[in-house]
Amino acid sequence: MTSSLRTATVLLVDPDRATREALQAGLIEVGIGRVIPATSLAAVEELAERGVVGDLALISLLTGHDAGRIINILRTSGWARVLALAPTADIGPVIDAVGAGVNGVLIGRRANPAAANIPSSIHDLSSREIEVIRLVADGRSNKWIGDELNLSALTVKSHLARIGRKLGTGDRAHMVALAMRAGVIS
Repeated sequence: MTSSLRTATVLLVDPDRATREALQAGLIEVGIGRVIPATSLAAVEELAERGVVGDLALISLLTGHDAGRIINILRTSGWARVLALAPTADIGPVIDAVGAGVNGVLIGRRANPAAANIPSSIHDLSSREIEVIRLVADGRSNKWIGDELNLSALTVKSHLARIGRKLGTGDRAHMVALAMRAGVIS
C-alpha cells in the first residue's frame, strides 16, 4: 500500500445507507486513510463551513436535484477531484453533473435484491451472443436469427447453448429475462 492512499481523504456522499456503507468499507479495505460519509446537501454544506477539504469526493447522483449544488460546493471549497457515481446509464443526471463541474462520472449498476438472482457470468456474453439473445427477445426463430445474422440455424442453436451454459438455464424466456434484468438488452 502506498503512503498516498493512507493519507488520502475521500468524501462519500450517498443517501442510500447500504450502498454508502459498502463503498466506505471497500475504500477502507484498499487502504484509504480517511473516508467521510455524508448523506445530503446539508451534510456537505456543514463540512464546507468547517473547511473540510480532501483528495476525492464521490457523489451519488441518487442525491437528485441536490447533486449539482453539492458538486459546486465541493469544487469551490477546494476538493481536488469530484466524481459523480451514476447507478444507471440515465443520461440526464450525468449531463447535469458534468455541467456542474465533475471531473468524471462512473456509471454502474446499483446493487439491489433482484440483481442477486442474476448470474455474474451475464457480463461474459460476447457481442454476438448479445445480438442473438436480443433477437430471441423479439420472438424470432433460430432460422430467422440465422438469416438475419448470416449464420446457420445450427450456429444460432450453438450460441443459445453457450448462452444457456453461461446463465445456467436452457429456457429461452429465462435467458431473455436475465439479460433484461441485468441491462444487457432492453
